[in-house]
Amino acid sequence: MAARGRWTVPAFTSLERRMSRDVDRLHDALWHDASGNRAKLAGDLLRDARDLDTFLHAGGKLRRNAEALVKRWGEPGAGESLFELLRHVYGLTAAAEALRRRDYSRTGRHVAETISSVTIGVCAGAGCFEFVQEWEGGKVDFETYMGKLADFLQSKGIDRAGEWKRTVVAARHYGTAFDKRASKTLQALSARAAVLNGLVATVASIDIRTTLGSPPEFPATDFAVIVERVATRV
Repeated sequence: MAARGRWTVPAFTSLERRMSRDVDRLHDALWHDASGNRAKLAGDLLRDARDLDTFLHAGGKLRRNAEALVKRWGEPGAGESLFELLRHVYGLTAAAEALRRRDYSRTGRHVAETISSVTIGVCAGAGCFEFVQEWEGGKVDFETYMGKLADFLQSKGIDRAGEWKRTVVAARHYGTAFDKRASKTLQALSARAAVLNGLVATVASIDIRTTLGSPPEFPATDFAVIVERVATRV
């Protein structure tokens, strides 16, 4: 439920379920040619963006950018950027909220899923999507995939590609190799580190793509402010 303009944790749990469903619908519409009522989906996504903006106290930046991208849906890059904006902010917020609830396994899963999506966006923007296909096809593991991507980015002039790769791998590793036998203190500290690494790597990915000349179709400055709002909850 909501109280006086702010969301309680149960309300976020409801929002999380909605966004998980709606972002998956958007993914299928964009990349799998799924049929469906596009106007209904657009309305649901705008509602999600508005509610998440309110939850994060993002000052309308998430809502306004989502509205702009929905209006441009069908233009090159607009739908994909809408997916990235909502998927990554929602995923990082869900990780932060799971951390606050001391659900460390769920925290790790949200970080791992979100940061994996972030790397796919970088590959697509950099023009090396074949690396994603190799990884998703099981031909290489994630660290090998990230090594190839970092080398490619380095060759394109991204001097700190290796540092970004290490941050990504550290963020994702906690979720994919969660150790339930570790002490609660170690789980808590490791989960917090994973979320923070995920936040850093996600913002850095926008800088990388901007340097490459293929940024998403939303302002990097607005996105950074939104991610900072997520960071206040960690």
